[in-house]
Amino acid sequence: MIPIKGILAYAKHDLQLVVQQYRERSQGNLAADGLPLPPPRLRDRVHGAMDRASFLSVGATCARDLAALLRQQGRELTSFERVLDFGCGCGRTLRCFKERPAGQQLFGTDIDPQSIGWCREHLRGLADWRVNDVEPPLVYPDASFDLIYAISVFTHIDEAAQFAWLAELRRVAKPGALLLLTVHGDHVAGRSLSSDEQARLAEKGFSFVVGATGRWKHDGLPDSYQTSFHTKDYVAREWARYFQVLAHVDRGMGDNQDAVVLAKPLA
Repeated sequence: MIPIKGILAYAKHDLQLVVQQYRERSQGNLAADGLPLPPPRLRDRVHGAMDRASFLSVGATCARDLAALLRQQGRELTSFERVLDFGCGCGRTLRCFKERPAGQQLFGTDIDPQSIGWCREHLRGLADWRVNDVEPPLVYPDASFDLIYAISVFTHIDEAAQFAWLAELRRVAKPGALLLLTVHGDHVAGRSLSSDEQARLAEKGFSFVVGATGRWKHDGLPDSYQTSFHTKDYVAREWARYFQVLAHVDRGMGDNQDAVVLAKPLA
């Protein structure tokens, strides 16, 4: 049976997209930061909304929070030589680092070839852009990066994928590297899950919730890209098998997602 509600939601979404694209024809392609803006469809895919202002505002907030979390560990963002944005989308956060030091190299990788294609064409001087598969490995050699961050990635993959990617990020991280990964913690779980679902999350520490899939999934990403939730105890227990857990900051990213700061041991 054809899901009528799904058809209507899909049609409404595409109509909104067409309207937004029409409106922007007269606005130009450059943002206030002097860099091109990705089209509404790509902004919607990574951001969950099509408007220009919130896309730029959230990216700037993520960049500020990232810098603040690193500063709490006694490091400045500018002190890292090779920085990887794992799950960079269309460059929402990386674009905020265009004034980086001359010796700092930026890298962005994502499963979305359309977003990476746009970045390669319009932000090619900012970073090295790569497409990665849904499963590891990444294209980078061992010990490539001294800073890796992933915003809204581990919030959307299942437990097996989570462990596979933690192992892969450990491979490409240099000894002593810092990593910052975000998760859906108590704040998001409290407003998103039923009382029974919250009880199951508390019992196991991890929950993967499957919502809309297939043709009626608007984000353009694989059906495996759903919503996951983590407790602090689970992260401290399970992620410590891959990295040293330095900090778990409630609502540390955008006053919404929890931020987990990790380190790869020197030996």
